[in-house]
Amino acid sequence: MTQLHDTTESIKGKHLTKAERAQIKILKQENYSNRDIAARLGRAPQTINNEIKRGTVRQIRRQKQNGKTY
Repeated sequence: MTQLHDTTESIKGKHLTKAERAQIKILKQENYSNRDIAARLGRAPQTINNEIKRGTVRQIRRQKQNGKTY
């Protein structure tokens, strides 16, 4: 199937800029939804969701040895 109507202005696969990341942070603090942020930035809503998840998830590495967690 061919897509006839492109809703995003940016090129697929292009990374977010620092300015876009800063804008996402500010708009989230002002309680904008991911879809509203995506519309303002001309990005896909899933891109915004992925960026928020990536930026807020702590990656803690736990190592177990002999019953002890480090």
